[in-house]
Amino acid sequence: MRRYLRAPAIFLLLLGAAGEPPGAAPGAGAVVAQRGDMKLTAGDIRDLVAKADPTVRDTLQSNPAALAEFVRDRLLKQSLLAEARATGFEQNPDVQARIADARDAAIVAAYVTSLTRGDPAYPSQDQVTAAYEGNRQRFMLPRQYHLEQIAARVAPGATPETDDTAAAKIRDIRAQVTKPKADFADVARKRSDEPLSAERGGDLGWLREDQLVPAVREAVASLKDGAISEPVHTPDGWHLLKLIGTRPAGIAPLADVRDNIIQAMRQSRAQAAARSYVDAMLRKEPIQLNEIELSRSTHAAN
Repeated sequence: MRRYLRAPAIFLLLLGAAGEPPGAAPGAGAVVAQRGDMKLTAGDIRDLVAKADPTVRDTLQSNPAALAEFVRDRLLKQSLLAEARATGFEQNPDVQARIADARDAAIVAAYVTSLTRGDPAYPSQDQVTAAYEGNRQRFMLPRQYHLEQIAARVAPGATPETDDTAAAKIRDIRAQVTKPKADFADVARKRSDEPLSAERGGDLGWLREDQLVPAVREAVASLKDGAISEPVHTPDGWHLLKLIGTRPAGIAPLADVRDNIIQAMRQSRAQAAARSYVDAMLRKEPIQLNEIELSRSTHAAN
């Protein structure tokens, strides 16, 4: 079910398994993003998210749209890198110089960070609460839906006959899951074409209303808790959606955003500490700049 959400639900499922031992998370080898022969699997993305800067990682784990864009950007960069290497472009002297500059910048950033490690006890609960109360409007959330799904996927560019076959499959599944005592989760595990959600009995977790494309948003808006939608057609196939629960629009509880607040406050303090360290270093031994010679060297270079 890759495109009926503004940010693919499959990415949410990836994050649900983040932190599990290698090989333990279901569907680690499933291809999540692909461009030609270039692929990113569920396991690849878990690793990328785990290695990201803590603040970036928090955003990716809480914002499916940001995660989807992150994955697209990563795959595009890998594609361009493959092209560049195939032509030997990285051996260009100017490129080598830029690589060296980037490496040096990374070392400096990591070094300064190592010198300004913050207090693990910061911020206190009172400080977190104060930051939350002072910025409540920033934590507004739209209506949310807890959904389960069963998908009959159709590859891009497939024939109308293939689409008809998927539609017939999803109608048959709907007839099966709407029978008395039918187990939607069990059927999802056995018959859904979306491997990661199938591993979880079709569970997509809580999704914000603004993350859903119109067709899905319209389908779930009229459902009651426990109800199953009619077949929903999206660019990647056909889907059944079961509504597990609904949360009204409102301010996210402190417990749900506490970790994000802590990370933001720690990052802000770390940045301030880094600036203070550099300022103190320059006060102790300022940089001497001969502007006349600098101007001459600039003109000579031109």
